[in-house]
Amino acid sequence: MDKAEKMVQVQEYFEAFHELHESYGKLWLDETFLHLDWWGGTLLGLGAWIFWLIYRKKESTHRLLYAGVTVMLLSLCLDYIGAALGLWYYSGKESPSFPAWLPFNFCMLPVCIMFLIQTKPHIAAWKKGLFFGALTAYVGEPLFVWAGYYVLTGWKYTYSLPIYALIYVVAEWLTKRESFSDAIVHKKHK
Repeated sequence: MDKAEKMVQVQEYFEAFHELHESYGKLWLDETFLHLDWWGGTLLGLGAWIFWLIYRKKESTHRLLYAGVTVMLLSLCLDYIGAALGLWYYSGKESPSFPAWLPFNFCMLPVCIMFLIQTKPHIAAWKKGLFFGALTAYVGEPLFVWAGYYVLTGWKYTYSLPIYALIYVVAEWLTKRESFSDAIVHKKHK
């Protein structure tokens, strides 16, 4: 295939994608936006951040947010890959343009991890990661399937456990970097 043929084929795929996105956007606007499932997701997302604002350790805000943003990026990328591979999809999404469920990726997952990082800091990260992975995979995901937000088409809950555990461990590792402790030491000496 030469370059011109490739460009024609890419354009055809793009046009088909655009047409599909427009059709889905109309369905989303008519059947999801401002409906019960949309409001449920919006309230879960806002509720997670309100909880975090109230219960976070104020002196750890920046390092926790650093971990939270990393969790958002990791989960969004992994969610996109899973949806693109046809392993799952979401109903009742907050936006028709993201394949991921935003209240989970941008709110509940990072807030839960940030809260767990600051809770019982003496417990080993891998233990907390396994606890978080098991809780999210075997309680959180089934609840979202039951509520109709999350539809599994080739994925098993057990596959999620090591992924959630690893995301947690990475996030906690990031919060313990010396650059954060150096910043605290410099601030105290000023």
